[in-house]
Amino acid sequence: MDDEQEMIQRLKRGDPAACETAIKAHHRFLIAMTVPLVGRDLADDVAQETWIKAFAAVEKFEGRSAFRTWLARIALNEARAMRRKYSREVSLDSWGVDPGSPITQRFTDDGAWSTPPSQWHHETPEEILTEAELQECIRKHLHKLPSDQQSVVMMRELAGLEFNEIAHALGLAEGNIRVLLHRGRQRMHTMLEHFEEEGTC
Repeated sequence: MDDEQEMIQRLKRGDPAACETAIKAHHRFLIAMTVPLVGRDLADDVAQETWIKAFAAVEKFEGRSAFRTWLARIALNEARAMRRKYSREVSLDSWGVDPGSPITQRFTDDGAWSTPPSQWHHETPEEILTEAELQECIRKHLHKLPSDQQSVVMMRELAGLEFNEIAHALGLAEGNIRVLLHRGRQRMHTMLEHFEEEGTC
């Protein structure tokens, strides 16, 4: 049984330590994911309500999705309810507006790579030691993404939500969601290439 399954079984038994483990693992993610939906002031309330609902319903969690995906769906529902309650809509006027690709010059007119990306790999102990720095760099650059791209990347890549779920949560068309995800991935890829080539974030 892997760590997540063990934690879920402990949650179902009402183990307080498992509750603490779950919160430590996912609370910051829930906050970051819901800030663009309800604002920073209400994101903590959304996360708290998410935990209350999740712990109350964990008996019904069947493991058909990752635990984080299940939490994210609860959080999205709570965020929508919170917005209705406070009649507070975060302006999404600039969401989905395509600012252009950060790596357009890397492609030819027919969409092929003009300069192929280098392969990321670890071959030496020194390269392995850079992994912690890389993880910190990824976190730093994820939070530098435009808020629409950041939300879509987190909902898709970290929470595992479907495109239609993300589109519904953000009030955008699925096509816009795919564009935002593509742009966010490109920006993160550019950062990874720089890290590999220069060794700095």
